[in-house]
Amino acid sequence: MPNQLKEGQYFGRQNHKFQFNGLTITDTEYTHDYVDWHSHENPYFTFLLQGGLIEENKKESYQLTPGSLLFHNWDDFHRNFKPPVFTRGAHLEINNSWIRQSEVNLDSLQGSLKVNNPICKNLLYKILLESKLYDEFNETSIELLLFQLFDTLEGDSNSKNNSKPDWFNKLEEMIYENHDQKLSLKQVSAELDLHPVYLSRAFHKHAKVTFGQYCRAIRLNKALNKMLANKDKLTAIAHHANYYDQSHMIEEFRKNLNLTPKQVLGLLG
Repeated sequence: MPNQLKEGQYFGRQNHKFQFNGLTITDTEYTHDYVDWHSHENPYFTFLLQGGLIEENKKESYQLTPGSLLFHNWDDFHRNFKPPVFTRGAHLEINNSWIRQSEVNLDSLQGSLKVNNPICKNLLYKILLESKLYDEFNETSIELLLFQLFDTLEGDSNSKNNSKPDWFNKLEEMIYENHDQKLSLKQVSAELDLHPVYLSRAFHKHAKVTFGQYCRAIRLNKALNKMLANKDKLTAIAHHANYYDQSHMIEEFRKNLNLTPKQVLGLLG
């Protein structure tokens, strides 16, 4: 088993591979119950679509479920454990020439990083969908989405360095713990003992998106995760993700992904 995997090389069965201009996007089924310590030649993202995975590096252990997102910088050694279930993930690999040409700075993203920001996960879903749409626009679209992704990651890293206020961390917990319920600005501002106008402005300052955009990204990703994880009917998935009804979910998919849920399943299912 090699210690370092070359560009575009992953353990498992590649169901789909899209490669251009120094970027490699794969849709891979994990077939190994255990993968020993190894690293990759280039930085890359792992986005779990189905099943489960435990990934360990020298410092941390990550329990991955559908919708989990990791970023690995180069020379970061890790190993994987797969439970006895069907497991599938997407990889987005970026070679060093693309990084140099694009002048992307990865200094603040060393080692392995678990990415919780729902905006980043939403962008990964969009990139994966674009990689399966064969037209004259998808390559440019993917690169633009990748720039947005790195901008968001860099913003998160800078926010951590500047330390977010305690109320922001508490608010993030509230959003994730109550993502199956409706959360109003009035409700959360009362819970945090902050004025709604101040909360709205300050949230945008730290998250770089509005409170509503952040919550909608969580809801959209939750629906996508559920769609890929099982064969529930769309009405059940809409209810699970807290849309008003199936029509509301279809409208939100069209607005955010330019595709219906059935079209998404046709590409990713």
